[in-house]
Amino acid sequence: MTKRLVIVLCLCLVIAMAVCSYWLTSNKVQQTIFSAASEISEKDDSLEWFKRKITRRLKGVALVVHGLNLRPDRMLHIVAELNNVGIDVLNLSLRGHGRNYLECVNISPEEARLESFRNVTYGLWSDEVYKAYLKVRERASKKNVPVFFIGYSLGGLLGCDLLLSHSDVFYDRMVLFAPALNVTTESYLLKALMPFPNIVIDSLSPISYRTNEGTPMAAYKALFEAIEHFEKNADSRLNIPTAVFIDERDEFISCSKLKEMIVQKNLDQWQLHTVQKDNNSGEKISHHLIINRDNVGEDIWKQIKRSLGKHLKGGA
Repeated sequence: MTKRLVIVLCLCLVIAMAVCSYWLTSNKVQQTIFSAASEISEKDDSLEWFKRKITRRLKGVALVVHGLNLRPDRMLHIVAELNNVGIDVLNLSLRGHGRNYLECVNISPEEARLESFRNVTYGLWSDEVYKAYLKVRERASKKNVPVFFIGYSLGGLLGCDLLLSHSDVFYDRMVLFAPALNVTTESYLLKALMPFPNIVIDSLSPISYRTNEGTPMAAYKALFEAIEHFEKNADSRLNIPTAVFIDERDEFISCSKLKEMIVQKNLDQWQLHTVQKDNNSGEKISHHLIINRDNVGEDIWKQIKRSLGKHLKGGA
């Protein structure tokens, strides 16, 4: 049995289980939320600044955006490397992730976060990234230093899409980790569940990386809409100095399609770095996770850090 067939069968099984779970639990969930709807407040915990050591000269300001259903604090290994080379960082938590959720009475923070995740949209996430970008640009302008964008998976997609959506958005350099500028053919099987936005699909990533137990179809819908908008609008505006890191065996992002896009769109300022996890890698579940030493192994992480630092220094 081929690896692709195994992935397809697993996705079909996940879909079937999700539908059953949806019909069994949806009424209970909705009753809980409706009872709490009279007292809902929005937490303003979407942004967190991480400053370089004061002994280092400021070389830039970066916006960092995480992936789908990924805990925002899992980006802190990358944030630390940016701080080490003299870059101040604004780490964004998208709605439904981390501490950025609608707070409801009578339900736990975890349930409130998941419910917020069930109600996200492409437009909402895009607005959050844009507002965070403006704060980064404001600080960079005051300090007269470059603006950088660093995104993983969904974050990489939203950062690129923002560049195409707003004429006032500009990055001096980008760094993209497994950017969701496309998804594998198998991933599109999830579109069969679009009529059920509240269904939660179990995640294949390690539990310690998830911000919720699973990902609602509303979030996947937002992801697919962002990809569609990106594909329709991708043009020369993307052709800024960009380092792309991806494992060719990535289960969710097609590395071959990414290479084709770079050629077709004449993105000659993009440099693609293929990542191959070594035998000492601690995380063997997913080739999509490449954001810290535990994911890729000590030696590969050192290579990524060197490439990251070299790339960003070229823009400072």
